[in-house]
Amino acid sequence: MSDSTGSNALPSEPGSLDSSKSQVSEISDGISTEPRPSQGWLSGGPALLIGLGLGLAIAFIGTRFMASGGSESQEPPAATAAAQSVSVESVQSATIDQTIDATGTVEAFDLLTITPEISGLEIRSVLVREGDSVSGGQPLVVLDGTILEAQIREAEAQIASAEAQVRQRQASLAQAIASSNEADANLTRYSSLADRGAISQEELDSRSTEAITTQESVGLARANIESARANVASEQANLERLRAQLNKTIIRAPVAGTIAESSATVGDVSSNLNELFRIIQSDQLELAVEVPQTQLSQIAVGAPVKITASADERIQLEGSIRQINPLVDADTRIATVVISLPNSPLLRPGMFLNASIVTGSRQGLAVPAEAVLPQPDGTYQVYSVNADETVTVQTVAIGDRISATPTQPARIEITQGLESGTRVVSQGASYLTEGDRINIVED
Repeated sequence: MSDSTGSNALPSEPGSLDSSKSQVSEISDGISTEPRPSQGWLSGGPALLIGLGLGLAIAFIGTRFMASGGSESQEPPAATAAAQSVSVESVQSATIDQTIDATGTVEAFDLLTITPEISGLEIRSVLVREGDSVSGGQPLVVLDGTILEAQIREAEAQIASAEAQVRQRQASLAQAIASSNEADANLTRYSSLADRGAISQEELDSRSTEAITTQESVGLARANIESARANVASEQANLERLRAQLNKTIIRAPVAGTIAESSATVGDVSSNLNELFRIIQSDQLELAVEVPQTQLSQIAVGAPVKITASADERIQLEGSIRQINPLVDADTRIATVVISLPNSPLLRPGMFLNASIVTGSRQGLAVPAEAVLPQPDGTYQVYSVNADETVTVQTVAIGDRISATPTQPARIEITQGLESGTRVVSQGASYLTEGDRINIVED
């Protein structure tokens, strides 16, 4: 066999071409050195150059491949996961209230009806609306008092006339007294003359009659004065009545409270048969709930009641049993229990509220409600904290829920699965898995 390069071989630089040929020989598996038929322009020297370039490229790629560790798909080592920041609390002993749950409607404890005391007057202005808080004596409605004002002026004129009549009759009394005194003096003189025989008995009798008549005139004048004074008093009483009616044109709230209902409209004519307002006295409301007959024995007047509303999470109030109605519905065997409610701007008559009537209490273990995680299979889990600040899943059994207070969030009773003093994740538990390392953040 002859050398395949033959006369077509290109001169080579020392060490370069032979080295390249060696690399090509190693990489190109099964390349034959026997002569082949002519392949056109790819045969001979050009073919050798192409093969040499391919060999160099493969060698370069192989070098990079080996430098990268032998596998392009190999990933760098994973970084250690950061610890999850959570809050932790210990399982604590707590007082668990035993309750009876009920629902009911808010009602006014004492709903006062306001009606005008004067009929036939037009409503000039309405000063309050439904829902407004009012104080005792606050004006609510103003009636048109124009007619009464005119009647008052007329009554004042009548009083002036009656007082003038009194003065006139007092003058008549003075005149009657003077006439009586003169008649008495004449009678005395004529009696002396009659004793001496200077005048006749007939003349003396005439003087005596005159004295009696003038005395009666004095008495009549005094009676006329009393009558005139009585007329003045009557006119004054009428004036006071009119003034009182004028004062009643301003309809005022009899007590402090809240306007529950209003039917007063400007332009309507007042009537003491038609109510204008209903006022919740002292803003005092109550909650009427229905309780089955079988649970009545567990309820006592004065027992505390926790009040909530499904429609408003802000309503978290404390009430108490005010009354247990004596009648039980014969068909449903349900009794109505009345609960006194505290004053709150969140409450309105007609609202639907939930009531948890406390019937007793017991000691138990509790954790923050946020620490308890419901599971799809109906169980509950919490994450307990280990000494190395990793967490372990604990399946627990729960009891009653302890409602939130202004100083403490809602808690849940743990009846099984935890011991007192065990540390559990209170906030952030929903982001954890078994064995996670945690970073405890102080509240």
